[in-house]
Amino acid sequence: MALFEAKNLSAGYENGFVIENISFSLKEGEFISILGRNGSGKSTLIKALQGLLKNVSGQVRVDEKNIFLLKSRQIAKKIAYVPQIFSYSFEFSVLEIIHMGRYIHQGRLGSTSSLDSRKIEEVMNLTEISHLREKKIAHLSGGERQRVFIARALAQDTPLLFLDEPSSHLDISYQVEIYQILKRLQKEKGKTIFTTEHNINLAIPYSEKIMFLKGGKVQAVGPPKKLITRENIKKVFQADVEIRENIHSRLPEISLIHKPEEKA
Repeated sequence: MALFEAKNLSAGYENGFVIENISFSLKEGEFISILGRNGSGKSTLIKALQGLLKNVSGQVRVDEKNIFLLKSRQIAKKIAYVPQIFSYSFEFSVLEIIHMGRYIHQGRLGSTSSLDSRKIEEVMNLTEISHLREKKIAHLSGGERQRVFIARALAQDTPLLFLDEPSSHLDISYQVEIYQILKRLQKEKGKTIFTTEHNINLAIPYSEKIMFLKGGKVQAVGPPKKLITRENIKKVFQADVEIRENIHSRLPEISLIHKPEEKA
């Protein structure tokens, strides 16, 4: 039985649909990455799957419940979301931001229970940010901020974790660090991870499945070994690449083919 399922989903904004006729399912404990060019509809898809867009048609179900009929608080108990860009008007501390993830489990008075405190400590340890608890979010590096927002999402204590390009604007070491944390959450905590990504080589070793998105439509879904081919990359990204086997992971890895300019 699928934990999460989309059928014939189309979604967009006031001027029309951006994604069309998308169908797929997520099983408990899966790690799936969506790959596609900028403007292919990756961010629109991940928003539509949570009921964040009004212009939608088709079906989205979580635990067999129609997500479009659920209240935002009900959805937030099933799906934790880490968007691509965060903006805060005030200088919250790391602890305050992570505490926001517990609001959906608190009553009207919003008092912090012993369970809330334990969960906050647990997610800070998981993301290795306990030493940052009193620091203001604006004073952290990009990688540190991303770990804080992942910790906030984990504090919601949901089975599903959706992330929109979590490696954006991070240097190489932080990109790997973030994906190592996500993989650990999948393996040790049984989280189902669904992420959009622009870095193909980063997504390959961490994902059981990848989904190619082009022009708002799914081109293919499957394991990296099967889908990462020169033909598929050319079709989806309009890029000529060389495919080789990574000597460590034994998985496919791509590199761009640079053609020298012809001399006049």
